[in-house]
Amino acid sequence: MGAILDITEMLKEPEGMVAALVVITGGYFFVKWVFAEPEEEE
Repeated sequence: MGAILDITEMLKEPEGMVAALVVITGGYFFVKWVFAEPEEEE
């Protein structure tokens, strides 16, 4: 529960919003990369 409160406090700061956006974007591309169809290699 304390971690959630720390995150909400961090999001009130402009740097916190930028950091959250970077983490969310990185997570999105990581998941997209993990679930991507493997390319056929010859």
